[in-house]
Amino acid sequence: MEFKYIAILVALLLLGFLLFKEIKRLNKARLFWRILANIIAIACFVLLIIPIKYETHLHQRADEIILLTQGTHPDSVASLKGKKYALSSIDLKNIKATSIPDLSYFLKTNPNIRKLNIYGYGLNAVELEKLKGYQVKFHPSANPNGIIAAYWQEKLKATDVLAVQGHYQNTSKQTIKLLLKGLGKTVDSTTIEGKSNKTFSFKTTPKQSGKAIYQLIALQKNDTLSKEPIPIQVGDQPAMKVLILASFPDFEYKFLKNWLYENQYPLAFRSQISKNKFASDFLNIDSVNLNQINALTLKKFDILIIDEDELAAINPNERASINVAVNSGMGLFIRVSGQKALTTLSGRFNRFESPVLKDKPLNLSLTEDHFKFKPLPIEQALFLKSGDHDQSIITDAGGKTLVNSSISGAGKIMVSTLSSTYNWLLSGQKTDYATYWSKLLSSAAKKRNEILSVNILPQFPTVNQKTRIITDLATSGKMPTLKIDDFALSPRQNMELPFQWDAFYWPQQAGWTNLQVNQSIQSVYIYEKTDWQTLKNQQTLKDTRQFIKNLGATENRPQLTDSIIEEEVSTWWFFAGFLLAAAFLWYEARILTV
Repeated sequence: MEFKYIAILVALLLLGFLLFKEIKRLNKARLFWRILANIIAIACFVLLIIPIKYETHLHQRADEIILLTQGTHPDSVASLKGKKYALSSIDLKNIKATSIPDLSYFLKTNPNIRKLNIYGYGLNAVELEKLKGYQVKFHPSANPNGIIAAYWQEKLKATDVLAVQGHYQNTSKQTIKLLLKGLGKTVDSTTIEGKSNKTFSFKTTPKQSGKAIYQLIALQKNDTLSKEPIPIQVGDQPAMKVLILASFPDFEYKFLKNWLYENQYPLAFRSQISKNKFASDFLNIDSVNLNQINALTLKKFDILIIDEDELAAINPNERASINVAVNSGMGLFIRVSGQKALTTLSGRFNRFESPVLKDKPLNLSLTEDHFKFKPLPIEQALFLKSGDHDQSIITDAGGKTLVNSSISGAGKIMVSTLSSTYNWLLSGQKTDYATYWSKLLSSAAKKRNEILSVNILPQFPTVNQKTRIITDLATSGKMPTLKIDDFALSPRQNMELPFQWDAFYWPQQAGWTNLQVNQSIQSVYIYEKTDWQTLKNQQTLKDTRQFIKNLGATENRPQLTDSIIEEEVSTWWFFAGFLLAAAFLWYEARILTV
């Protein structure tokens, strides 16, 4: 027997018992009203358990559906008529909708559907690709509150600085405090005022090696609004061999030599004492003959640091050997101090002088990474002009270039007008000094060919969501062996790029996992579904808006059909009736009979 029939039977028995008690009561006053109240109370109670449904006619387009996505507010769709659909991968609270496991399959099995009304934050780029050829109308939700953009280096070397940059969108009226926390302590912080959007930039030097997870935490007074993981891997410093040729050992060379030594860089240092007489130091490296610079000597180093005076003082054969070495892949870093070029190598970069701002520190930033250094307490007058084939590396607050670079064959030439970066160390800004030289050395040094590279899509691989693993091999050999947590994957080869293979994987657990490509093992971090949700919502909102903008679909003539849909009477009516009837019975028994 169905539950509703059991409920009706029990209700009838209870009603009979109550009516019997009412009839047998000695006080016959208001008997009719008491019997009516009992009937209403029992009937409303039953209807709370067994809802009343009815059919109604709805004139709507047969080829149109309502699709609800993440971020849909219940009030925005409460008055919508028609059947509502939602992807099964999202969680919509207090909204009734038919679940769709796969949008592409649903549309193929319902070929009559030609238009979608999308509510919420929209669909991601992969899902939007499936909607080409359809008419799409987007009803976006309000912008999400939180971190809507973030970037950091997932893999660092021992001397690198971790820079966490992004954008916070504060839609509330209260101030938000944003913290970067690592190894149990706060390493950097900033505040985001109410009703504002702010770019943030945090930096710290990791003290440990191996895998670690920092956290980006948003606080509103004592409430934690979000806590986003920032996984990083710190590896050992590669053996980047540095050669320094100095016309004289100034303070810039002295501090740089000490920093390179402390950070385990193999370094050969030569400074000129008098004409054709040199003093040499060899740190973390075996000694070599530096009296005569030739191609064989330069082949042992990844980067040459030299000042323009020394570059002009060496003989033409040595300069020619340096030019050949750069074209073969070696990096060349030239320190210049005058407006007039002294050699053809340094003469590739035009210079100009600008009036010195008295008592104004120099505010520098990395052009590519948008990383801002602490003010450098020096007065700078010499700057570089950037040409069409140059890449500006370091600029000041006004956009003037101080470090510029240019490709030369397989190598790179870099020129700097900064002569006193050691002032960062004197003012206690060790992180900025390390960031400056780490960036310049890694940018200019000889590039090593990687045998293997791995790319993971999407940016945040998430539990139970489709993840694409792309591997580029140095040569297009046989099919690579791909395993993740000892689970073998089936890679497919790119027909246009035969050295590239990819495979798909659905992660089962969050946290660090091991990816094996042939004999190489790399660590990959899998995120929880709730991690970086605001950023994902903002990106989805942006992708959907751009898709609608590019779609350019034309509106077809409406084809209205008379659809029969099933509606349900609100249970609040029956709850109100039950309360009124029960209240009357209580009032009559306690007050009126006294």
